Amino acid sequence: MVKSDSEFRTTDTPLASFLIQEGFDLLIIEYEDRRNGKPRATFVFQDTAKLRENTSLYNRGDATINIARYEHVKSTLLDRIMRGLP
Repeated sequence: MVKSDSEFRTTDTPLASFLIQEGFDLLIIEYEDRRNGKPRATFVFQDTAKLRENTSLYNRGDATINIARYEHVKSTLLDRIMRGLP
């Protein structure tokens, strides 16, 4: 995970799925080419105290989710990645 002053960036698809499921807006998906030919996706969110709090819950394993919504969001993100959509 990389954090800047106003943006929160992560390459962790499950974390990004969790944050979206919690109501945080995904600003964009950025792509970086890798040697294996598969692009690496970086998910960019607006950095807020609430987002950091939710990220901390997720990283500690204390997050609770609606599993059906989470799986739908994750599937949608993976589809966007496969299509190279921002």
